[in-house]
Amino acid sequence: MMQFRRALVGALVALTATIGVVAFAAPASAAAPSICGAAGYTNGRNTIVHNDLNGSGAYVYADVCWKPTGDGYYSTAVFWTVSDTEADGSGATIRMEWTGTDGRTHYDVPPSSQRAWHYLDAVEGDWGKGGIKNLYVRACLTNADSEAHHCGAKG
Repeated sequence: MMQFRRALVGALVALTATIGVVAFAAPASAAAPSICGAAGYTNGRNTIVHNDLNGSGAYVYADVCWKPTGDGYYSTAVFWTVSDTEADGSGATIRMEWTGTDGRTHYDVPPSSQRAWHYLDAVEGDWGKGGIKNLYVRACLTNADSEAHHCGAKG
């Protein structure tokens, strides 16, 4: 039963990631989260991701906000909460991934002070960047100030 539940959750996360790609490229069909509007962003979506199928222990809830800058790129902000659900000591974190103006994929993770290090810890933060396309977030583990490892699906 547990394997079926994990497979179902994994399929839902993959579907959410696929929908997220379309949602970022297209105008928002639903209202953006209120935090996006309050921060001056015209579009946004809620994203929930985890890494249960790759290491386990990281759970991320994020509001991903964006507005077009008129040159085919976007100004973005992410307001997030990350929780350690079982990784105790591994550093549950969010990882942002995007395509820059150079056409390359870039990554960023918060500093170690903004990670959930112990079971049931929860940490909040925000992140912003301009001149990007294709912004995704992932739930990951890391034990250093690195790009993270054991990441879950894109969301």
